Amino acid sequence: MEGSDIVSVKRLREIAEQAVDPCVTSSAVVAAFWEDVSGAIDPQAGYEAVRDQVEAVRESGLSGAEATLTGQAIALNVIFAEMARRGQAALHRPGNAAEKYLRLAMRAQAQCRLTLHELRDLTERPTREDEKAPKYTRIERVIVYPPRRDEEGNCVPGHQTESAEDWTARNNKRECYAERLDG
Repeated sequence: MEGSDIVSVKRLREIAEQAVDPCVTSSAVVAAFWEDVSGAIDPQAGYEAVRDQVEAVRESGLSGAEATLTGQAIALNVIFAEMARRGQAALHRPGNAAEKYLRLAMRAQAQCRLTLHELRDLTERPTREDEKAPKYTRIERVIVYPPRRDEEGNCVPGHQTESAEDWTARNNKRECYAERLDG
């Protein structure tokens, strides 16, 4: 492979990483929708603004999926604002452009709300430290033998019903049972 081929492969990899970076994609959407409102946003400044928002979320203990949802919520809020602005601007014009823009605005708002709701659910999930250790149920088997009787119907001495305490004491001597019963 030649030097220029290695550079182009590295550049393709950088482009792919940017394409899946939630900060890059969210800032691109923000820039695209914001451009009509107050002019172009510097791509680096837009990226840094979204990244700062995502970092604030991450500092509170959240990770990749939450960062993606945060970026999407930011982008959806910008879409809502821009579509609402366009809908308002088209209100007194003929046609149904205002209705279409306002419907898009409401869809973006609803999706933003759902995204934030999902983000809240993810942040409120129990952490590994909060999860309790699984509980084990102790099952004891008590073997009950009916008393032996002789031919006249009298109980034969020495053969009584085994109690649960006798069974436990006998099985505590076995390593595999003792570990579970004592723990």
